[in-house]
Amino acid sequence: MRILFVWPNKDQFGFKPIGLSLLSALLKENGHQVEIFDTTFIDFGFKDNTEVRSKLKIFKPVDFSGYDISKKNVSLEETFLKRLSSFNPDIVAVSALSDELYIGIELSAIAKKWKQSVCVLWGNKLATMCPEKVLSYDCVDYLCVGEGIEFIKEFVAAFEKKADILNIKNLAYRDKYGRIVKNELRPFYQDLDALPFLDWSIFDGRQFLKPYDGKVYIGGDYMMYWGCPLKCTYCINASYRDLYGKNAGKFLRSYSVDRIIDELKYLVKKWKIQFFKFHDEDFFLKPLEEFSYLAKRYSSEIGVPFTVMANARNVTKEKAELVKKMNCRSVTLGIETGNERIRKEILKRTETAEQIISASRMLNSLGIRTAAFNMLAIPFETRETIMETIELNKKAEIVSPNAGFFFPLEGTELRTISIENGFFSEDSNAVFKNDRPTLKFSDILEEELVALRERFVLYIKMPESLYKYIKRSEKNDSLGKRLTKELYLIYDEAVFSNDGLWNKEADIKGYTKRLEDVFLGG
Repeated sequence: MRILFVWPNKDQFGFKPIGLSLLSALLKENGHQVEIFDTTFIDFGFKDNTEVRSKLKIFKPVDFSGYDISKKNVSLEETFLKRLSSFNPDIVAVSALSDELYIGIELSAIAKKWKQSVCVLWGNKLATMCPEKVLSYDCVDYLCVGEGIEFIKEFVAAFEKKADILNIKNLAYRDKYGRIVKNELRPFYQDLDALPFLDWSIFDGRQFLKPYDGKVYIGGDYMMYWGCPLKCTYCINASYRDLYGKNAGKFLRSYSVDRIIDELKYLVKKWKIQFFKFHDEDFFLKPLEEFSYLAKRYSSEIGVPFTVMANARNVTKEKAELVKKMNCRSVTLGIETGNERIRKEILKRTETAEQIISASRMLNSLGIRTAAFNMLAIPFETRETIMETIELNKKAEIVSPNAGFFFPLEGTELRTISIENGFFSEDSNAVFKNDRPTLKFSDILEEELVALRERFVLYIKMPESLYKYIKRSEKNDSLGKRLTKELYLIYDEAVFSNDGLWNKEADIKGYTKRLEDVFLGG
């Protein structure tokens, strides 16, 4: 059988989805042919959101002149039809997130236009959480709800033999009366070590390019864990568990350390990997003894530099010292908001401000770059809560504080909260945009939110004595533009050229005078 995966990606770059990498390996293991149609390098008019092109000036610029990574303004239909004709797939398998729905549906319609008999199968988070929404489109035949590991093998085998597929677990479809049928879900897959190694051969070579700290590396993407112990309201994990019920088995699962090392060694050798990004929600989850064993083997047998994400609660001195020895270059902490009430009651985050500050300073002291996820324009956001977020990043001494606008993903509790409190409309056809908030607020305008995000790093990195100039620069008039230009010049001199930290020897009086001259000059 020929399976064409479709990844309707509109803004990620330098990333190979782990789910698709694994499903490809499973299908090839069973004798099927697999290719992927990746829309990463097609221009849909969205702004890029990469380390290289951030307006927030967090990361060192990277010279990509030797690589063709630009998005092309081409006909989506002509490009996809050409790929369909050349590969001639039996199944077109679409993997989409919430804000990729419309690109995915357009591609599904093109596939049906190419050949009405081709099977269009959808999977991933959107299909899992909103099967009715996806199946409302006639160009979609079937959905995989939940995990696809066992499903994909059974579905493709049955489809190839023209056997009955309608009783396969995890399948959703429309019956002959147009009613949505959702079959029983099989339990969570447990034996991770029995799975094949990731297959990256289907991806465009440009998805291996990993920019970090001013350089371009050949990068790999990996996860040790499946699932997450937390129940953050902006993530589907809690809804996912509820969907499966109490008898689905262990949700948080991990590969064994021996398996992790074996696979990483294979990936490094096969693809000449120079840098890894671990996509685990919390790299520091393992108990200390197991973590120590992982660190020892990684240090001696892999040694490739890497970045990870972590919950500040689990960052201990012992583990921080171990990841340093493993060659960890950066740890990203989930701060999300500096407002304690919103973080605990609305987002249901478990770490405290004190834990965030302690973890970040500990990592900084070891020479590991600290980064942070911060969400702006979340429900109940105000200018005051954003300033609290800025203050927490400042106290934690985060080296690379990243700020993005919140998007209410389908199936999440925070989407429901957003709708019920009038911040978002259920009927909205909104897609995630890096440079614009999705939610609407009565007491803070969209333009003010945009201005705050663009100056987020300035507030964090600069002394409070300069805040009045930063605030005035938010206004999009001639004075605001001149102040913004001068502030970024000062930022380049005092922060950016000093590895993201305010230079303590910087001439603060001289900088104040420069800004005051612009200010008084009107």
